[in-house]
Amino acid sequence: MSHRIFVGIGSNIDREKNIKSCMTRLKSIYGDMTISPVYETESMGFDGPNFYNLVSCFETYQSIYELKNTLNEIENDHGRHFNETKFSSRTLDIDILYYDDLVLSDDKIQIPRKEICEYDFVLKPLVDLVPDFIHPTRNISHKDMMNNIKIKKQIISTINIDL
Repeated sequence: MSHRIFVGIGSNIDREKNIKSCMTRLKSIYGDMTISPVYETESMGFDGPNFYNLVSCFETYQSIYELKNTLNEIENDHGRHFNETKFSSRTLDIDILYYDDLVLSDDKIQIPRKEICEYDFVLKPLVDLVPDFIHPTRNISHKDMMNNIKIKKQIISTINIDL
């Protein structure tokens, strides 16, 4: 069975190069995808270069754990190290935001990601792609969430990158 996936993608080291390379890899593995605009955001929790962030939606037959492993391999191939401190610069960060309407929390994965309800750089791209999507635990649409929940605002501007 095919699963509808939403991933958040971010980088603040060689941002454009790493985002483009990541999208090329994702397209080669998963085929057609929908891509939000790219947003420039301030670094969060540390003093560092600004991030580029976006959300991509695609279909896969992979299990949630196979998907996570594939995305971790892409991050590793882009120089990501998993012993990094939580708030630090990233060559590439790929987070599974939604896997269908699955709700899962274990020592490896948290779905849906809590950041969806916390940060504009995660929620705004989701509003761009699927404004009426209902969050599986909050039972509220993305657009209503954007209007009704206190979200940390970090978006500086929209960036034009040909993906």
